[in-house]
Amino acid sequence: MEGQRRRPSWLCALACLALALLAMTATRGASALSSAAVFAASHFTQHGVRLPTRAFTAALRAAAVDISHLSCRKSLVLLAMANEDALTYTVPLFLLSLSRVLIEGGRHAGETLDARLVLVAWSAEALQMCRALQTQYRHQCVRDAEHTAATGSFGFHSEGFNSLGFAKIKYILNGLSAGHDVVFLDTDIVLLRDPLPHFLSRGGDLLGSMEKCMIYNGSHAFRSAEFLALKKRPPPINIGVLYFKATAGVTRCVYNWAWDMYTEARVRPKVWDQDLYGKVMHRCTSVHALQLQVLDPRVFQSGCFPECGCTYGDEEITPRRIGKFSRGYHYLQGGSCGPQHWADWLMRHYPCTGLAREKGLYMGNLLEGYYGNKSVRITMRKS
Repeated sequence: MEGQRRRPSWLCALACLALALLAMTATRGASALSSAAVFAASHFTQHGVRLPTRAFTAALRAAAVDISHLSCRKSLVLLAMANEDALTYTVPLFLLSLSRVLIEGGRHAGETLDARLVLVAWSAEALQMCRALQTQYRHQCVRDAEHTAATGSFGFHSEGFNSLGFAKIKYILNGLSAGHDVVFLDTDIVLLRDPLPHFLSRGGDLLGSMEKCMIYNGSHAFRSAEFLALKKRPPPINIGVLYFKATAGVTRCVYNWAWDMYTEARVRPKVWDQDLYGKVMHRCTSVHALQLQVLDPRVFQSGCFPECGCTYGDEEITPRRIGKFSRGYHYLQGGSCGPQHWADWLMRHYPCTGLAREKGLYMGNLLEGYYGNKSVRITMRKS
């Protein structure tokens, strides 16, 4: 129009660039969304979470450990899952640690914990590797042919990493549905002593390990009057070590966890099982009056904790200090840790420690140091 100023050419170019970037973002989002949807669909049918196979339920029966001396319920199973990469680097050490831990009481007292594990393999090759390890250990092997992201070492928030949650929750739900208490363990864990009495003596319906070395009272449920009176936020939970009591309310909460994962995958390609666990479980356990608690980080150690592990005195568990970070144990000379640090540990998990090859290195070091009563490097040095 006459008298109207023309837009500068640079402004038009900028607008075109913005439109191009929006188109690229939309394309990438759609691609990621389709990948997440495929992973989710492999574990769901139109009626909900896929039912367990006969092989899975048979493995549960074979692995179930009697807990009637500790609980009014009868049995508990250990569950884990693995692909070829984990079976190469971490699973052999995980199984070795289980095979050295004796059950402390009940009908199965004196037996080793490796016999109480159901290990789910994600491919035919992984199943063969799992069975090959049965020449040394007594675990149960079963394949989940429905899981589509079966190979590789998964980086944080990669497609394979994000798909793990759909599989994990399905196995937990199917274990609970069969009537067993469930302990789910990642395979980058070294067990040092029998953790079952700890799981079953806390009074919790659901227990999870801590993401950070923070001071908390492990006997406080987050919906309890004692905890609410503190006006503190619950700590971040790491789902590499989880306990579930086989009750109707707990099973319902796990199903809600699975369903939220499924629905969010459609609009959130980087849906994360650990993130949703915290959101869903705090809400669901409140509705069902369940006890959601954290595991004591002083005995359930993590590679994300500072230096040689998490520690604080019982006298520090006060209203003022709860929720504060603890500095933990300091390194010995050369960045090593020793028997004085792990004397009371039940297990150590290895997140924050690189990929499977690196995790296996430090897991092996801890086993060598623990049983050889000597100082070793058990973590990637962070300071």
